[in-house]
Amino acid sequence: MPAKRKDHKGRVLKEGESYRKSDGRYMFRYISSDGKRHTIYEQDLNALREKEKK
Repeated sequence: MPAKRKDHKGRVLKEGESYRKSDGRYMFRYISSDGKRHTIYEQDLNALREKEKK
């Protein structure tokens, strides 16, 4: 079983989420129904998850 990915504060990241150590931002990548890859950036993990829902 693979280890769960965590950010620098120890919070578990969901699939598609990552933490960018270089600038301290969180990133979420997904592929839309038309096959294009999209990326969302946010400073706060909670704010990123709110954008994911939309």
